[in-house]
Amino acid sequence: MTAPRADPKILAFPGQTLKVDESKMLVRSIISTTAPDRAGDVIVPAGLRNADEYLRNPVVLWAHQRSLPPIGICERLTLEADRIIAETKFSASSPFAQDVFKLYAEGVLRGWSIGFLPVQATPQAAKGGSIYREWDLLEYSAVPIPENPQALTLAIRKGMIHDADLRHWLMCDVMAALVL
Repeated sequence: MTAPRADPKILAFPGQTLKVDESKMLVRSIISTTAPDRAGDVIVPAGLRNADEYLRNPVVLWAHQRSLPPIGICERLTLEADRIIAETKFSASSPFAQDVFKLYAEGVLRGWSIGFLPVQATPQAAKGGSIYREWDLLEYSAVPIPENPQALTLAIRKGMIHDADLRHWLMCDVMAALVL
C-alpha cells in the first residue's frame, strides 16, 4: 500500500544520547528506532530512500517548526537494522540553539522526532498503527518529551534557559503535560 506523499507524517521517539562534544556543540543520538511509537507506528530504518538528498540540506529543527530558523545541521546519519543515529551540530550563532544544546548536554532533553513522507506503509490491524517500509526524510527535530515536566521547570527556574522563545516553548510543553 502506498501512502499519499502530500501528507507528511511526524513520529516522536524517546532518544538516547550516545555522545556529547561540548567544544564542537555536537550531539550523537538515536533519533528513531524500530520500536512502535505510542500510535503503534513502526519506521523501518532501511526504508529511508533519500538520505543523500536529505544530507544536501541537513536541517535540524526545533519541534518541527519550519517557520523558525534551524537550530543545527545533521553532520552524519547512520542507518542500522533497528535504529537511526544522527550527529547534530548545533548552531553557535543562535542563543536559542545554544540553550537547546545545553539541555541535551545536561541530559534534560533526550527526545528526537523525525518528519517524513510515507512512501510504502502496511497497516497493522491487530496492533494499530502502520509499518513504514519506505519513506523520505524531510527533517528531524529536537523535541521535549515531557516524561519529567518538573525537570524542565527546574531548568527554567534556575536560569539555565536564556532564550525567551525556548522558555516559552518549554513552558507550553510542561503545562500541556501537566494537564494530560
